[in-house]
Amino acid sequence: AVQHRTYFPTAIAALVACAGLAHAAEKKSENSSPEIFLRSGLDEVLRVANAQKSTDPVTLAKALRPTLEKFFNFEGLTKRAIGMGWRDLSPDQQKKAVTLFSEIVIRSYTGKFDPNSKLDIQFNVPMELGDGKKEVPAVARYQGNAVTVAYRVEQASKGWMIYDVVIEGVSLASNYRAQFEEIRQKGGGANLLAAMESKLK
Repeated sequence: AVQHRTYFPTAIAALVACAGLAHAAEKKSENSSPEIFLRSGLDEVLRVANAQKSTDPVTLAKALRPTLEKFFNFEGLTKRAIGMGWRDLSPDQQKKAVTLFSEIVIRSYTGKFDPNSKLDIQFNVPMELGDGKKEVPAVARYQGNAVTVAYRVEQASKGWMIYDVVIEGVSLASNYRAQFEEIRQKGGGANLLAAMESKLK
């Protein structure tokens, strides 16, 4: 089975950052810094989440997906998570992998959302990673916990997009990569997709 070490405060923080891109897009300028871009989305994601009558992760994920797909580079994240095995997948398998993996990620970030708990995120000065990429360190405080997060963003035609999230020093993409590679080696791309589908069930 596909497993993921999820730290709930960090997971919600990452979700806030992703949805923040949608809110910021209306006010976006070419000179927008990534931390301002991320910070401005906090109210928007909470508004979307709190507007849902159900806290069921599947329902919440469905409500948030359109926004996240528009501003989160799920294809890039999926490529990084699958690693070398990505090129061995057919175009149809690649497309399906992106759909399945993005759903796994979104659900993991909505699985324990509590609209009555206050969320606070402090973004720090971004670090240059080269090639139009930056890493924005942050501290997320939720339900009495403080967790370190780093958002890896890249410049695209639409503006900043998140392509990875580092949770307590562990990259989301690399955390899955070892698991995915082991599954793929046992049964190829079909086995990997089947494992993702099983995880969602």
